[in-house]
Amino acid sequence: MATGKISYQNVSIKYGILVGIAHIVYFLIMGVLGLHDVIELSFISGLFLVIGIIIAISKFKRLSHGAIRYFEGLGIGATVGVVSSVILAIFLAIYISVFDATYLENLQASALFPESISLLSLMLLTVIYGTIPGFFIAFIAMQWFKREGHSMPERV
Repeated sequence: MATGKISYQNVSIKYGILVGIAHIVYFLIMGVLGLHDVIELSFISGLFLVIGIIIAISKFKRLSHGAIRYFEGLGIGATVGVVSSVILAIFLAIYISVFDATYLENLQASALFPESISLLSLMLLTVIYGTIPGFFIAFIAMQWFKREGHSMPERV
């Protein structure tokens, strides 16, 4: 990226896409291992969101020569959350509609989701479950990144 054209939106969209892909890969691995029935395991993918937001904020700070405003960091977290969860929601809609409608039935049978959950409400919940935590993760991470002296270790 050129130095003058660095924007937190570009960085956060890039990492949002990567986190969304990580969510999908994890979902598919769970399917191959026959773990789709264990709904609680799907929440482990939240670690991808945490890691993606921290790396995105760090990358933006490095590209902007150590300068990051607090609200840019919050924007990165929220945007990574929105982009990754929209990607996952679209994938889930396609997966349930085309490949495995029983997955939605498993969600309905679990205690974590309402019995009347529809595909559309699942998509909406997926986006909400990515966006709100993304904002809060960035809020917590910015307590560290807002300091001028903070730096991430360089790659070897």
